[in-house]
Amino acid sequence: MPAIRIALAQMNSVVGGLRQNVETLHRLRTQAASVGAALVVSPELALTGYPPEDLLLKEGFCESARRSLEELAFAQNLPPLLVGTVVNEGEGVVLAPALDGRDVTRVVNEGRVSLPRIANALATISWSGIGPIATKRLLPNYDVFDEQRYFHPGVGPGTIINVEGVAVGMLICEDVWTFAGPAAELAAQGATLLVVANASPFARGRREDRETMLRERAFETGCPIAYVNLVGGQDELVFDGQSVVVDADGRVVARAAAFQEELLVVEVEARESRAGVPVESVYARDERIVVSPHVNRVAEPAADVAEIYDALVMGTRDYLRKNGFRSAILGLSGGVDSSLVAAIAVDAVGSRAVHGFAMPSRYSSEHSLRDAYELARRLDIEIDTIAIEAAHTTVMTMLEGVLGEPLKGLTEENLQSRIRGVLLMAVSNQTGAIVLTTGNKSEMATGYSTLYGDSAGGFAVIKDVPKTLVYELCRYRNALAAAQGDPEPIPVDVLVKAPSAELRPDQRDDQSLPPYDELDPLLELYVEEDATAQEMIEAGHDAQLVLRITRLVDASEYKRRQMPPGVRISKKAFGRDRRMPITNAFRPEKP
Repeated sequence: MPAIRIALAQMNSVVGGLRQNVETLHRLRTQAASVGAALVVSPELALTGYPPEDLLLKEGFCESARRSLEELAFAQNLPPLLVGTVVNEGEGVVLAPALDGRDVTRVVNEGRVSLPRIANALATISWSGIGPIATKRLLPNYDVFDEQRYFHPGVGPGTIINVEGVAVGMLICEDVWTFAGPAAELAAQGATLLVVANASPFARGRREDRETMLRERAFETGCPIAYVNLVGGQDELVFDGQSVVVDADGRVVARAAAFQEELLVVEVEARESRAGVPVESVYARDERIVVSPHVNRVAEPAADVAEIYDALVMGTRDYLRKNGFRSAILGLSGGVDSSLVAAIAVDAVGSRAVHGFAMPSRYSSEHSLRDAYELARRLDIEIDTIAIEAAHTTVMTMLEGVLGEPLKGLTEENLQSRIRGVLLMAVSNQTGAIVLTTGNKSEMATGYSTLYGDSAGGFAVIKDVPKTLVYELCRYRNALAAAQGDPEPIPVDVLVKAPSAELRPDQRDDQSLPPYDELDPLLELYVEEDATAQEMIEAGHDAQLVLRITRLVDASEYKRRQMPPGVRISKKAFGRDRRMPITNAFRPEKP
């Protein structure tokens, strides 16, 4: 049985960054040549970045992608490369031109024409130019995916190339997930090795889901499968990599690390190509190449909480780096949420690029201010204090003069938070640093946050992290530091005191919300699993509590729609994949 050495280019693409992506692809392809790889496979839409969204509707974007694809062709002494890109199906590699010189979006919106047949593709690049192209057959249109908005499904027989006697079938992401689907068709057509280009976002438990599916597909097709995944952050999404290769029996024979670029080199045994499969892009390797010691490396998967922490760090780092922010600021209250966000920010961009601000009011406790400064000392970040009492008093006096009565209750509480938001945004304007907000998923779900106050900022790092998980991540980060012989960054006092917004005397979160260990499981059922209130009650949860929480979630949609983007770590986050109407008369307790 022949063995083929392939290289999976687990790369961090930049959406719209065609020049950067060409350079990254060329670098990884050159590295693959140095270890004698016969074929290099890139992730889904590696050339354009994923997801390109409405860039695909812009006149000139697809044409720019076509020119970038040509830049990768005709390279001498480099192995064939399978490039994730977009093509106009049915016209070879000619991508969608402008329609009669007019703006594509305008013409489509006028309803006079439909889009050209743009396809999500995997193109073969070799010394002889641009070769066979596979197009994605199954287009996901659920969760975070909107591919039916942009792409037409691929048609016709699957694409197989013969590399060193092995018939390599080319697939793209969703095409491998379906039983009796495109993967089975390729095997029936003679493919003896399947390669899959993917842009599969991270979510808790996603790696196990993928590897279970690949094992099933290997059993079904009798083929080994090489699965290359994108890595890096893109707006709310973060891609974890963890590219993997399974043999024909579904056993993992190679796995790349999570949350870092890597060229995973693997030798795969596959049946010989049967007669009739054409030979394409055969590469004459230099037999003097020294075999890499890292062939068939199997990276150990990280524990659940470690994966989540790394996802938050990468998502934050890439959001800042790819959008040109060199530094970040945040309010440090001495609480657990801001402490975790500060630790993530330091791990993402370094302590010199993070600046904290303590903004005490008349209700802030001494221990909270002390905890904020101790956290900053341990993280080695700058911290300054801007007391808000003078501003609070002045604005209250101004408003009382207009309203004719003293401010009270939520009006006074929220005013403090909004003053802090104004101050942080002013520092952002002056310095160019991005404001990191510190609200967690439990607060955003129930509306326990101040619009234009603690929600004001550019990036919501822990937007998809429930409060109970916030504590778990803090303990993980401290344990990680202790294992490395470093000081634990988050003071113990932060972790043991009762959570409080400190906007009124002796305030605690559990005066407004149920205890978080009761609240978070209900939120998971209602938000992530789409359970109805009735289903939750029938499962044994207290009816009054369920109805109270579901009403809070529904009533807070208008707030969430105005929140900044943040890293998605669950299978259903607020944002791309949970799109509830703001104006919504449906109530879960009513028919």
